[in-house]
Amino acid sequence: MQEKRIAVARFSALGDVLLLWPVLEAVAAAYPGYKLTLFTRPAFLPHLPEHPGIQKVGLDIDGSHAGLGAQFFFWWGWFRSTYPEVWVDAHAHLRTALPTWMARRFGARVSRLNKYRPQRAAFLRGELEALPPVQSSYAALFAEVGFPISWPPVDVQIAVRAPSPVLLLAPFSAQRTKCMPLSTASELARRWVDAGGEVVLLGSPTECSTWPGPPVQTVPQSAERALWQTAAAAVVTDSANQHLAALHGTPSVTLWTGTSPRAGFGPVQSAPHVDLQPEGLDCHPCSIFGQSTCARGDFACQTVPLEKIWAAIAQVARTEVPLSR
Repeated sequence: MQEKRIAVARFSALGDVLLLWPVLEAVAAAYPGYKLTLFTRPAFLPHLPEHPGIQKVGLDIDGSHAGLGAQFFFWWGWFRSTYPEVWVDAHAHLRTALPTWMARRFGARVSRLNKYRPQRAAFLRGELEALPPVQSSYAALFAEVGFPISWPPVDVQIAVRAPSPVLLLAPFSAQRTKCMPLSTASELARRWVDAGGEVVLLGSPTECSTWPGPPVQTVPQSAERALWQTAAAAVVTDSANQHLAALHGTPSVTLWTGTSPRAGFGPVQSAPHVDLQPEGLDCHPCSIFGQSTCARGDFACQTVPLEKIWAAIAQVARTEVPLSR
């Protein structure tokens, strides 16, 4: 007997895939008679936990499956061998147009992500106070094809962890308006080290090579999961790292500089957490996803007071490092 299957596709960005993952876990828990298959980029797979009800498939859409022909034969073969009952297009992008079209031809019930583009434009103009949470939009996709779940979870348990001397510091982002000034990050690292703690800097080798602050540790990607699961706290920006903190129940402080949690991209938290945003700026937020330029020219949104960040760390951190100053 063929296994009953729910197929889901989301190829970028890593933060969006991490936002999707808890919703997939909720669907898997609610419908144990079904196997979920998630199609995403191979580079994202190490960041996702193992789950008995979720199959992770890395499809190299930038390499071996970059061409339309290669994608067509892959999807044709997969649909012919699997015949999923449901296809959830959680990307709604050109990259998922072909398999979404093919899913319909193979008789699957199909849902496609609503990106609320008019509402997002209205939000940036100040006409809307907030946008729907993206995770709720993901949950709505499953309800649309007959697999409703309760979202957001009403019984989120706050994770308990032993005290740790380790602070994770992730000031980098692909978009400049979402970065934390390295001068601020350096001072935070210096204070934590002076108090007797250890700092691990998270970022690519290229990003970490620009670090101007005190000596810190860096680790390979393969070692990051253990750190997320044991660190005292993490200071992150609106990037994939805030979603990794939420996924692993890491106490965290998120700096929203050019973007805002009211745009719907904040995750459901399972650990102590503080969101920090700039104050007194009419231009904030300037974008939904971040951008490389600043209309003012001074990136004023990044000047979150150091003492405010430090107080937030002291509020959430699970550590015996003395943080009062």
